[in-house]
Amino acid sequence: MGRHTVLAGRYELLSPLGRGGMGQVWEGQDQRLGRRVAVKLLTREVLADRAEPNDLVRRFAREAAVMAGLQHPGVPAVYDAGTYEGGLFLVLELVDGCTLGDLIAEQGPLPVAWAAGIAAQMAAVLTSAHERGFVHRDVKPQNVMLTRDGTVKVLDFGVAAVLDQAGMLRITSTGETIGTLAYMAPEQLHSRDATPRTDLYALGCVLYEMLAGAPMFEATSPGALIHKHLSQIPAPLPRDDVPPELERLVMQLLEKEPEQRPADAEETYDRLLPYVTGPGPLGDVDPVGNGQSGMHLYSRVLVRLSGPAGAPHAGNAHGAAPPVTGDAGFRWPGPDGVPSAPQYIRAERITREPYGTGARWHGTEPPAPRGAGWTFTHSLWIVPTLLFGVGAWLSFAYIAARHRRSSWLVAALVYLVLPIIAFALIGTAGEPRTPFENDPLQTTIGMVLILLVWPAGFIHALWVNVAVRLPLRARMDEDLRRSHRDG
Repeated sequence: MGRHTVLAGRYELLSPLGRGGMGQVWEGQDQRLGRRVAVKLLTREVLADRAEPNDLVRRFAREAAVMAGLQHPGVPAVYDAGTYEGGLFLVLELVDGCTLGDLIAEQGPLPVAWAAGIAAQMAAVLTSAHERGFVHRDVKPQNVMLTRDGTVKVLDFGVAAVLDQAGMLRITSTGETIGTLAYMAPEQLHSRDATPRTDLYALGCVLYEMLAGAPMFEATSPGALIHKHLSQIPAPLPRDDVPPELERLVMQLLEKEPEQRPADAEETYDRLLPYVTGPGPLGDVDPVGNGQSGMHLYSRVLVRLSGPAGAPHAGNAHGAAPPVTGDAGFRWPGPDGVPSAPQYIRAERITREPYGTGARWHGTEPPAPRGAGWTFTHSLWIVPTLLFGVGAWLSFAYIAARHRRSSWLVAALVYLVLPIIAFALIGTAGEPRTPFENDPLQTTIGMVLILLVWPAGFIHALWVNVAVRLPLRARMDEDLRRSHRDG
């Protein structure tokens, strides 16, 4: 198998594009239609090296079925599939661009608008996939292509799981762990069933990497990397230009428990959209310079038609086709054939209004009214600040751990160190030599420091509670309520 080999009498192999565990990918020429294509090969040599070649055949067939069933502009189109010389081939749309992984390696941290725009397009693709009952399970920068006009294409649905109408996995192996370690959700590492929120964790890893310029977790061994995904809290993003609400979304996507992540990919899309504001060129990628093609003109009309706000939902703004049922017209060798795209019952859509003051985001709701009991319960963390200046650090350490705010951790350290200094000054002042020398300057300084720390910690805690903590707690409760309702 080499250059100028012709498959099925029409697909000429021109040059190799890549090689992996699933075989080879070639640039090819469709001699019948005169267009360039990508040809994915599962060769008999690869099959012969596998202990269970039928599993690889099913995975290859699954990719064909999933990608053909999606029919989404953010997924390379499937043109043909067939067999050759004991192997299988899949003919796909040839994407002219670079992988997101290569882009990050070249550019480092991406501008906020670019990171949000790429992640929003990925969320739109995942919305379409999840609505049709597919979970990708291997979202990572190497599986995302970016064309010269900024269009995102999500690749490699070969390990996608298929959900039945109850939302449970239908095509998978018991105890099977699938994915790429650096982007795998904790539930995948525990070999539990993947759900749409599993893809959201991986999307959070990718978004974090785009903003930070490096993977969220790095380690010298697979075991150490697994431990970090299971138990370590991601470090705050190392830059100052990321809006707080966007960083909050990133951290919510990276929650260890699936129930704490956003309700679905569409909500994630809606919350990313406000940050997609006219990014300039990024290397060879230039939406303005390459954005006047007929397809872009066509898409701009669809945006206008989608509503007066011009902010279409992820699931219906990108030309996704209706769910495909039945056979795709070609049957792979083996007893199972091609797994067809399932019929999938969509949950009823819920219209959401923005919440909060100041910036208003799509895909969120106003917090429900809170009573005095709720306010009292979530204000109890202030109580240690009343302990004569020595307990403020406990209060701020508690909320820093609960909400992963580095600024509150710094405050806790300050309120811990200052009383230690004060008591050290008092304790080392020495014994008075006469009754008139029992108030030395060192003792006075220590006492004044204690008297200042006490009200300062209490007032600081009150301000944080009213201005930040209670609104944040209300949003967290609302997110949890919505996730239980929608999930």
